[in-house]
Amino acid sequence: MKKKRFKSHFRFGKKILNNGHPTYIYAKVDNEYKFIGLTHAPVTKGIKNIKLDKNPNPKDEKISYARNRVFKASDDKFGNKLSHWEFCDSDKDKIKKIVKYDENKTQKKK
Repeated sequence: MKKKRFKSHFRFGKKILNNGHPTYIYAKVDNEYKFIGLTHAPVTKGIKNIKLDKNPNPKDEKISYARNRVFKASDDKFGNKLSHWEFCDSDKDKIKKIVKYDENKTQKKK
């Protein structure tokens, strides 16, 4: 039987996870999602966020930012999938850099 490939998507985190902010989930390892948080704030906990060229939420015109690191949380910490959300091409490159940096950092720890 063929293993089903994980498809990245957007979900809101539950309030206990990240105050209900939307997240971009790009991988699942066991029962945990690897995700990047999204926000309207240019700075979170004293760390600059990465400005996105276009808000991934088609119903929101406000400036959106991506947290500049990857987080992990169990899959029960998230709500339902958000439909019609997507990154524009230039933002996809920004997200790929965050993911690649995390993967390189994780490999060095091993």
